[in-house]
Amino acid sequence: MKSTHEGLEPTAQEREQFTASAGDIHAAVAADGTVLWWSDDVHPVGIPLAAALAADDGRLVPVVLGATVTGPHWLRLQDARGHGRWMAVFAVPREHGWIVEFRDVRTLGPASGAPQAEGGITDRDQVVNEVAWLLSATPRTGKETAVVTCELSNLPDVTREYGRLASEEVIEVISGRIADALRSGDLVARIDAARLLIMLRGVADLKGAVSVVARIQETLVEPVVLDEGEIEQELCAGVTLISRGESVDSVLERSEGALDLAVAAGPGRIITSPPM
Repeated sequence: MKSTHEGLEPTAQEREQFTASAGDIHAAVAADGTVLWWSDDVHPVGIPLAAALAADDGRLVPVVLGATVTGPHWLRLQDARGHGRWMAVFAVPREHGWIVEFRDVRTLGPASGAPQAEGGITDRDQVVNEVAWLLSATPRTGKETAVVTCELSNLPDVTREYGRLASEEVIEVISGRIADALRSGDLVARIDAARLLIMLRGVADLKGAVSVVARIQETLVEPVVLDEGEIEQELCAGVTLISRGESVDSVLERSEGALDLAVAAGPGRIITSPPM
């Protein structure tokens, strides 16, 4: 390691952990956000932690460096060429600063919820973990986070007519379209045979979240082309905002309850909880 600092020296157990995973990187970050050392020889010391991240992700450093253990945060750590690489980031408070761990998502198992692509496709565990962290640790920024549960209206018909492989291909294509339509920091995960869970960060309010979902619906206008033919799908959605201090279960129950009402109302409907 390049240098040490009183109060940030890693323990023997931490040193052993640091060398256990070849793809992981660790940093000691001072109270003012300056990186004092790295566990690799690629990243320079003496720079703000935000400067080591992709531009869009650097603004999240104040959230990462909290008073308690935080993470995972899905951020892009820049390499020597300035290219961002998705990492699962955890921060552990220490005297005079933090130990920040960047875990290589390629070394994490599926249950960890590591993003599968920069487009934001992940699994249910990751979305739920992220929502749980936001409920407990997110500072008040004037922005909201929305949780959206979606259902593809016609997917069961595809399964009955063309088989499960065809329906799997349809939902894979649609998940990719949704991921492409999302912004940095948003996530989409499949939670059921025909259902998706979406987390939208930084929306202004419930109306703003609905506007994002409406744009997502527009990505489904073009049919999915399979060997069996062109498959059309419509998306129903239940939308809610998270409230700091509540449980994950209550958030998901609101979103899923709104979706049930949307499905009953007909294809393509968006219902919010509470109603707008």
